[in-house]
Amino acid sequence: MGKTVVIIGGGLGGLVSACLLCKEGYKPIIVEQHYIIGGGLHCFHRNGEDFESGIHYLSGFEENGPLRKIFTYLGLMDKIHLKSLDENGFDWVRIGKETYKIGIGKENFIQILSKRFPIESENIRKYINSLYAICNNIPLFNLKPLSDLNYLDDDSLMPVGSFINKYIKDKKLQNVLAWNNSSYSGTKDQTPVYIHAIITKFYIEGATRFVDGSQHVADEMVKLIESMGGEIHLNKEIVKIDIHNKNIKKIIAADGTTFTGDYYISDIHPALLMDLISPENIQKAYRDRLKQLKNTYSSFLVYIKFKNNSFPFMNHNYYYYKNYDLVWNAINYDIKDYPPGFLLMTSPSNKQGKFASKAIISCIMRYDDFKKWENTSVGKRGKEYEAFKKEIENKMINLVNEIFPTFKESIDAVFSGSPLTIRDYLRTKEGGMYGYKKNYDNMLETRILSKTKIENMFLTGQNVNLHGILGVPLSAIITVGTILGDVDHLINKINENQSQNN
Repeated sequence: MGKTVVIIGGGLGGLVSACLLCKEGYKPIIVEQHYIIGGGLHCFHRNGEDFESGIHYLSGFEENGPLRKIFTYLGLMDKIHLKSLDENGFDWVRIGKETYKIGIGKENFIQILSKRFPIESENIRKYINSLYAICNNIPLFNLKPLSDLNYLDDDSLMPVGSFINKYIKDKKLQNVLAWNNSSYSGTKDQTPVYIHAIITKFYIEGATRFVDGSQHVADEMVKLIESMGGEIHLNKEIVKIDIHNKNIKKIIAADGTTFTGDYYISDIHPALLMDLISPENIQKAYRDRLKQLKNTYSSFLVYIKFKNNSFPFMNHNYYYYKNYDLVWNAINYDIKDYPPGFLLMTSPSNKQGKFASKAIISCIMRYDDFKKWENTSVGKRGKEYEAFKKEIENKMINLVNEIFPTFKESIDAVFSGSPLTIRDYLRTKEGGMYGYKKNYDNMLETRILSKTKIENMFLTGQNVNLHGILGVPLSAIITVGTILGDVDHLINKINENQSQNN
């Protein structure tokens, strides 16, 4: 076994980093604060059902998809259980009283929307061609060597709202094409178009869900890590990082346990990482930048267990906005009128039939709405908090019931999570769902490198590159490649392995 790498945080980024390191002969030691491994992959058990905490639907596992390549390289692809969403409508988008369907496959996407907006048919094609071109110019997204970076054209450098409006003239269609902006904390005049392009193309290429939840993916990675000599330590919250001469000497858990290694990777939010380091041990400008950057918004999540044979299983996601203006402006809601809409997902099981056994309702939410309880911890927030959380929970259920009139009567049990729940379980700053907020006008501001100002510490996770089930594994490749001293070599190995398995 080669050098030891201690990883703070056992989320997707930490797990993929550890698996990649094992393949290179290193010994990873993951130190996780929670009693369950996985971060956004982890599931919690309530009333006989397992509910996903973070990653609810995904893509990238289609033939030659980036995640298929990565997990094939790790030897885990045949252990991941997936169900493809409906190719003729993986996302249903209802705005007001009008419903639109988003299809899987580039041509299918064009044809389905062109039937609803025939005058815009050619513009839809131009829009999607440009969107694909933007993605094709990003090497990492395509698992190509970083040295293959192409020239970025004008489309790549504008905010997402301007990009959509450049090609599409119909006001309703402009909003329809922004249907998924809540999955990347999109802001019409600020979010760089590459984020919209990557996420939209990602799902168009092959939207899927995990069968029986995402926990099994984390568990399979743990088996791989431990089988190759790595270690997993749960219930170990790191409270201090001991640094001398710009090198970490050890990290210390709340119970006094210490961990030492040759290298260290942080899979927690960089701002929270800075809280573990004494100010004299890191440059003030670097520290202040990581702590002061704006974060993406949070969410309120409602988990539903249904009565038997009561609510139909939907092999698609259901987005609802009360009106067209809210597609881009949902985050500016009046709390009295919350929620501005919702995303409803019924989760598939191994023996999925006509009816759903459970569902998740999600809606974006500001951290500030729960800020008065920010100094509390899970289970100790008080009656006022619980009453407010219950009020929000009921409002979300009532809105879903307006669209699906049998929804409330189908419910057997309800659980919910606020931005504080997300903050404490996933260890994100202010419960932010998607890392630091990006701004097209200042791309360097939120460019977080995996290499830090501490010589043997590296960053990974959703703040380093891109968030989510795609961005985080790609960030892990950057992080591990940086430790190895050659990112392109690691990317080439993943691609060569895929070629041998085709």
